[in-house]
Amino acid sequence: MENRLTSKQQKRQQEREIIDEYHRFVTEQALEPLYQSFLEWKSGVLPYFELTELIHQFHKENQGIYKDFEYIDRKELILLAKIKLGRLTEDDIIENKWLLERWGYEDKTFS
Repeated sequence: MENRLTSKQQKRQQEREIIDEYHRFVTEQALEPLYQSFLEWKSGVLPYFELTELIHQFHKENQGIYKDFEYIDRKELILLAKIKLGRLTEDDIIENKWLLERWGYEDKTFS
């Protein structure tokens, strides 16, 4: 007997994947300036004590990212992820029109 996912399970899996991809996207965006600071430190341009302060600042920012992903409504998080990753569909816009309007989101693609 084949083990097939139900459509509900498939949808949950797709949602998890988009959340994971969005989390990676947000975290890597936050890491990029820190990475550049490490390069500056390694080349002798940035003093070590400034780098350690930047590491501390990144840690605070990363805690904020964690909170954003843990304490936001799952449906809103998925919608935000789809917007930021360019994956918003016409169905998403129709189903979430009120929320998108509240966020001030305007997409001319589906008008």
